Amino acid sequence: MLDEAFSTVEPPELETVTGGRISAGPPQTDPKLLQAIAQLGDTVKQLGAGLSQASQQNAQGMQQMMQQMMQAKGGPK
Repeated sequence: MLDEAFSTVEPPELETVTGGRISAGPPQTDPKLLQAIAQLGDTVKQLGAGLSQASQQNAQGMQQMMQQMMQAKGGPK
């Protein structure tokens, strides 16, 4: 009975095997792709910072508006 832990290696796969080791390394990632990913990360970071700043300004504006409304109604100053 054939043990399922062992499987047949196809001839095309054997062409890269030398001395029991695979001689072809892993595929290389294109440096342009890595640069594009880094630029995308920077852009996302900048957008996040801009959104955070806009959100803080919006919250401050809302708080000021609420204070003005309270003062207009004769509330606490």
